[in-house]
Amino acid sequence: MRTAIGDPWCLGFFVHNELSWGNHAHELGQAALASPIDQPARTVAVAALKEKYTDLATLNSSWGTSWSRWEEVGLGNLPTNSRVRADLEQLTSRIAEEYFRVISEVLHARAPGQLYLGCRFAWRNDAAVRAAAKFCDVISFNSYTETLDGLRLPEGVDKPVIIGEFHFGALDRGMFHTGLRSARDQAERAQKFAQYVRSGLRHPNVVGVHWFQYWDQPTTGRADGENYQIGLVDIADTPYPEMREAARLLAREMYLLRIRPH
Repeated sequence: MRTAIGDPWCLGFFVHNELSWGNHAHELGQAALASPIDQPARTVAVAALKEKYTDLATLNSSWGTSWSRWEEVGLGNLPTNSRVRADLEQLTSRIAEEYFRVISEVLHARAPGQLYLGCRFAWRNDAAVRAAAKFCDVISFNSYTETLDGLRLPEGVDKPVIIGEFHFGALDRGMFHTGLRSARDQAERAQKFAQYVRSGLRHPNVVGVHWFQYWDQPTTGRADGENYQIGLVDIADTPYPEMREAARLLAREMYLLRIRPH
C-alpha cells in the first residue's frame, strides 16, 4: 500500500476479498451471539441487547426465551420469531458498519484522495451491502454470472459498483478446467466475455469490470489446485486471438455503448 499512496495511477484500494457475510441479514448477528463468551463481537452484541432491553426478563418476554443469565443469551437454538430476527438483523448491521467504518477512516487518513473500493463481495446480504454503501466510495462484487443484467442494489442504495472478478473458460485449448463459468470453445468464450462487458456498460451503477485473470493458471495448479483456462494469454504468454479481437472491438465501441446503453 505504501508504494501506491499518492500514485496518480492508483485510484484506490480493495480491503479483503470474498468475506462470508451469511446469506441472510440475521446470520452474522446470530453467529456473534453463538461465539465464545469472551469473543469481542459477542461482547458487543450482548451489550447492545442489554442497552435495548435493560433487563433479562424483558428480553426473555420479547424473544420467548428463558435465560437466567446474560452469559447464556444466544447460546443454543434461538427462536425464529420476527422480534428475534429483527434484533439479529440490527446486530448484523452494527457489526458490518463497524467493519467498513474503521477501514474507511484508516484508509482515508493514510491515503487521502484515493478511493475505498470495498471488500469484493462474493456472498452478500442486504445488511452488509447497505453498510458498505455508507462507508465505501465504490461497492465491489466478484460476480461470476453470464451478464450483469440481474445485478441489483438494496432498495434506496445508489452507489458506484465495480466488478472485482469474472471469467469464462473453455477446454478446446489450454488447461483442463473451465473455471467458474464455462463456454463451448474459444469463440463462444470471447462472445461471453463481450456480452458481460456490454452488460456492465449498460448498467447505470457499474463503473468497471475486472477480468480474472491475465494468464491461464499453471497446468499443475496454483497453491490450492486451481488450473483454470481463464487467461487472456496461455501459460506460454501466447494471446488467445478470439479474446484479443473481442477486447479490441469492445475498446472501439465502449464509450458509445456507455452514452447510448439501449
